[in-house]
Amino acid sequence: MASACIGLGEGTHDAAIPSLLEALAPVPDPRHPRGCRYSVATILTFAVCAMVSGARSLYAIAQWGRDQGSAEIRGALGITRATTPSVATLFRVFRDLDRDAFEGVLAEWARAQGAGSPGAVVLDGKHLRGIHGEQIPGVHLVAACAHRDGQVLGQKGGR
Repeated sequence: MASACIGLGEGTHDAAIPSLLEALAPVPDPRHPRGCRYSVATILTFAVCAMVSGARSLYAIAQWGRDQGSAEIRGALGITRATTPSVATLFRVFRDLDRDAFEGVLAEWARAQGAGSPGAVVLDGKHLRGIHGEQIPGVHLVAACAHRDGQVLGQKGGR
């Protein structure tokens, strides 16, 4: 599902629209560079996708990351390691983050997705459970809709 979040606009508008990961690259990293395992863009993309999926706390965001076992999903989020950011890492980044820069970049990315003119954008993320244990795994779904006219701006699904 993370790949759905970061590539929401793929194929729906101009091909030059950056992924969320690319769009968040200019946000300044408030941490000391020594020992950083994840870029700030990776952590912010990771957190945005987790929150779209329903995570509402740093613990829930970290747990969402641990639940993403696919190397493909971690790769789409910019995570090159076998592990995802911890609660402590998330706390340090969000504590010292330049919120204005983050909000500005995120708003610009949303406008590039076509979210500027339709008013509010509603993001909906779901995880549908599989059946018969692990035989048929669940699927992750995410959709972005323009609140004013109900237009679906983009939707993706994945395992």
